Amino acid sequence: MKRILHISPYFNNNCGRSKLVFLYLDYFKHKNSYEIHFITNGGDSLERLKQIGVDYRLFKFSHGLKNILYQKRFLNELKEYLINNKIQLIHSHHRFTEYVSVKAAKELKIKTVASVHNFVKGYKRLSFRSDKIICVSNSVSSYIQKNYNVEKGKIITLYNPVDDSPNLKMEEVSELKKELGLNSENKIILFMGRINFEKGYDTLLKSFRIVKNQCKNVILLFCGDVEDKNFNKMILPHDNSIKVIQPKFKKNLFYGIAGLVVLPSRVDSFPFVMIEAGKFKKAFIGGNTGGIAEFIEDGKNGLLFQPGNDIQLAEKIIYLLKNEGAARTLGENLYNKVKQQCDYNNYFLQIESIYNSLLSSG
Repeated sequence: MKRILHISPYFNNNCGRSKLVFLYLDYFKHKNSYEIHFITNGGDSLERLKQIGVDYRLFKFSHGLKNILYQKRFLNELKEYLINNKIQLIHSHHRFTEYVSVKAAKELKIKTVASVHNFVKGYKRLSFRSDKIICVSNSVSSYIQKNYNVEKGKIITLYNPVDDSPNLKMEEVSELKKELGLNSENKIILFMGRINFEKGYDTLLKSFRIVKNQCKNVILLFCGDVEDKNFNKMILPHDNSIKVIQPKFKKNLFYGIAGLVVLPSRVDSFPFVMIEAGKFKKAFIGGNTGGIAEFIEDGKNGLLFQPGNDIQLAEKIIYLLKNEGAARTLGENLYNKVKQQCDYNNYFLQIESIYNSLLSSG
């Protein structure tokens, strides 16, 4: 039995890191040769773990400098947990937990893996000292190699996988439309994820004002948690063309009602929204940055625009709303690329290979 511990902070609904961790736990829960463990510090999506039968432990830690207060206690509790549960490998999804895990692992002779989900900053002498480092895109791999002096041989790039969830049920999609007060004439622009400055919500709102003047029956649908207090100030009162939803379950249904998906990020490592749009053959427009620019071939499987340029974004949206054939082609091409490069089973076969290689090396 291979005993693997995953550690990740804030297990939340609208979080790409949490989504990937969930896929790990769900996959290995069904592998008889693995015993999977999970430590987190809380979150609004812990109920999902109960649904798949994954137990978890809550440890007290935070983000950034606050973790200085928790370091000693976390280390002692972690070592006790590792010993009691005979853990053989730790997979961390956060730099503080990786830092402490590496310290504990050296003492107990345990292997470590760290996943890098974002373009992080600071703590250069303390970060990414695990046996293997998994990055979500080549742009992230290059970034940490350059800025954190990580050996190239330690780094492995794996694009996030698309999960094996079933196809959308049209009756559920129709029911969602009714709940939202939408009709067959509405053209839906979907924004999915955390609503903050980094994700470029402000650019999208500005561009939408232009779009509304040229396209009829268009609806802008934000699905996610509002993290920026300025967001509500930018929405005019009683504007029925903009809807804000906080979906907790069956978020895939929102792709079913979307005409196109927009993610106007200023910075982005490799967003799930992009590949989920491809999974459901939806046209995608994204900021020309990071993992989006790496994966999207402008004009072939999606459209790119300069982050922050609301006029350019509006032009791209209007073009796709008025050219449904072009939108379908982009969606089909994105689907084909996602299917080839983000395959769920292939991803986890590679993860198993990494785990087995480390465990067999002693």
